[in-house]
Amino acid sequence: MRLAILLLLAVAVALAAWQGSAALAESWLTAFLAWQGIATGALGALAIGHLLREDWLDPVRLPLQAAARTLPLVALMAVPMLLVPQLLYPWADEVPPALPPARAAWLEPLAFRLRIPVLLALWIGLAWWLERPGMPKLRAALVLALLALSVPVAAQDLGASRDVLWWSSLRGFAVWVEGLGAALALAALVSLAGGHMPPGETGEAEALERALLALGLATLWLWFTQFIVVWMADLPVEAGWYLRRAEDGWLWLKFGVAIPALLLALVLAAPPRHRPWRLAAVCLLLLVSYLANLWWAVRPDAPLGDPPPWQDAAVLGGLGLAWAAWFRQRLRG
Repeated sequence: MRLAILLLLAVAVALAAWQGSAALAESWLTAFLAWQGIATGALGALAIGHLLREDWLDPVRLPLQAAARTLPLVALMAVPMLLVPQLLYPWADEVPPALPPARAAWLEPLAFRLRIPVLLALWIGLAWWLERPGMPKLRAALVLALLALSVPVAAQDLGASRDVLWWSSLRGFAVWVEGLGAALALAALVSLAGGHMPPGETGEAEALERALLALGLATLWLWFTQFIVVWMADLPVEAGWYLRRAEDGWLWLKFGVAIPALLLALVLAAPPRHRPWRLAAVCLLLLVSYLANLWWAVRPDAPLGDPPPWQDAAVLGGLGLAWAAWFRQRLRG
């Protein structure tokens, strides 16, 4: 089964790279970032649960492990970005000479092509290591520390670097926290759908809701902190990044979908008594907020055009079907 998935996805990757379509590359990038964020978020949630011996880990342990073990498939999804980076990144053909020397060296296309596979290989190794028998806290702490360092680097490379003059020390960390919340929400939905969530008002279910509430609050705080820091600095480059996201309907996506979905999820997660329907609603809202904010943050910096919504949905769904098939097999295994 996994071999068939790999072969089908390899054909899709080859066709996408061969076609060389900027619109297809844009759709592929955002879909890849969505599934990569959930896979690395699942790995981070596992490490946090093991490190802190949290009760909420028990009902979602298997879905989180299965999601983390989709990282080999995620690595294959990254191939088109490495083959045709010039369709996605304005610095891929030539690094602008006005950049500081350190940033110019960081954005060298060869360095980018080497750095991303190293990060993907690191995550695959960490997912395998975290599943080994016995779970000392030191191992979980090391995995969490490496993720906290590597995921923001990948977020800067794959998403934020499209604006070569803009750099945020909080942006990469915010992306990682958003992925943690999305992965935990997806794992909780799978557990609910499979009947593996403890019935009634159990400590595990209530702890899971508290964990989702904490991650949602952290996401909201990071969104606000990034904005207020840029507003107080009043620098043209940083302000321009937000101004581009206030044009052409992007502001509606943020304030009409991402923020309301997150706020409603926080309101539903706040009551102390566990209810399965409410947990399901919180998880769905967190996933909607995650996807909407991802599109809002990445797409306005598209250098060569914006694909139609139907193509975004088709590519996200196509890669999602491959991811779900791999996930399901890992979950059964």
